[in-house]
Amino acid sequence: MEDTQTQEKTGFQHLFMQLNRAYAAKCFSQMTELGIHPGQIPILLLLAKRVEMSQREIAEELCVKPPTVNVMVQRMEKAGLIGRRHDEKDQRITRIFLTDQGYEMKKKVAEQIELNERYAFMGFSDAEKCLFRRFMEQIVANISCIPEEKTENLQEKERLTSD
Repeated sequence: MEDTQTQEKTGFQHLFMQLNRAYAAKCFSQMTELGIHPGQIPILLLLAKRVEMSQREIAEELCVKPPTVNVMVQRMEKAGLIGRRHDEKDQRITRIFLTDQGYEMKKKVAEQIELNERYAFMGFSDAEKCLFRRFMEQIVANISCIPEEKTENLQEKERLTSD
């Protein structure tokens, strides 16, 4: 059995966090240099696909709270990346859309993301990349099965560790 210190440095939790921090730090720096906050990228990519959406639709699609979307939309509008217009059928609804400047930013962001992925997967074969994607998808699905309760179910823990 590994000692606690070794386990902390080699465990999956440590590797996930290390990967996330390293990638997020690189992306934050690059996106800031491009003139966009990394948290705004999902909205940028979503609007590029869907053309226009209400803030509520954006929040639902991205699984974030409407006030979070509101703050991002205000900042993106101030930066000239998005615009707003009233829905033709229901004037109470405001539609959010990318401006020409927003589409240009989306293009730059997509190019940077593609370049980052090429760097991240240097030395991986197509089969390995496919397998890695499959593993990550399975991990995401498995994480959704982790119970929310703070108390541990010892039988479940024993079942998982005996596999």
